[in-house]
Amino acid sequence: MRQLTIVPPFIALLLSLNACGTMAPPPESKAERPRTGLWSQEYTGECAGRESETLHISQLDETEIVFDDFRLLRDEEGQYSGGANFIAPMPEDERDVIYTIVYDLRGSEDGGFIGTETIIEGGGHSLGCPIELVFVNAE
Repeated sequence: MRQLTIVPPFIALLLSLNACGTMAPPPESKAERPRTGLWSQEYTGECAGRESETLHISQLDETEIVFDDFRLLRDEEGQYSGGANFIAPMPEDERDVIYTIVYDLRGSEDGGFIGTETIIEGGGHSLGCPIELVFVNAE
């Protein structure tokens, strides 16, 4: 017959902590993202020559990013997507052209965001550019 051994609570705690490894917090895999403020939209890749734009992000959390007329919602994979419609007058023939700008962004390792900005004209023609959002200044 086996004899039952009772382990004192302090020893049990030490054994369980030792089995789990270190008590140090896990290393940060991503830089902390600032929540709101000024961000710079930098064009990259084949659009690298375009002038950067400044965005005032008024909301940035685990569910959405909001700036100007845009509200980008976060999906299950962690990607933020959304767009807005605009109207621009054409100087040549004075007609109005409707177009949509769509953003698809995901977090980058440096705490910013990378993705694409796609402009879709009313006739269906589109132009997509790779972009990076870089934090400039907190509110």
